[in-house]
Amino acid sequence: MNTYEGLFIFADTLKDEELVEALERVTGEITRQGGEVLGSKKLGRRSFARPMSKRDAGIYLRMVFSLDAGKITPLQARFKLSDDVFRVQITCGDEKSMSFVAPPVEETAEPKPEAAE
Repeated sequence: MNTYEGLFIFADTLKDEELVEALERVTGEITRQGGEVLGSKKLGRRSFARPMSKRDAGIYLRMVFSLDAGKITPLQARFKLSDDVFRVQITCGDEKSMSFVAPPVEETAEPKPEAAE
């Protein structure tokens, strides 16, 4: 399985409960295709540079997931049919996307036990 990073844009008219349900449907679609969601981060509401399909803004979400390479195209086709997802862009994941999922843990220097004399 390969790691991918997806940028999802949802309609800005969605309420919090509807957004949670939309995220569950997106996650469910990825797992239905045999993938695994590694992490996600809500980026908030952002305005578009220019209106798209008579919309001025959207709610952005960044998600990192693993999936077989042959299942990306059918997954994108499913998202195009979805009313919840306004736009989606899926790119190959790398070290930066993995650091987004799990921030590096800072190592703390533990005191070494002193030798008993």
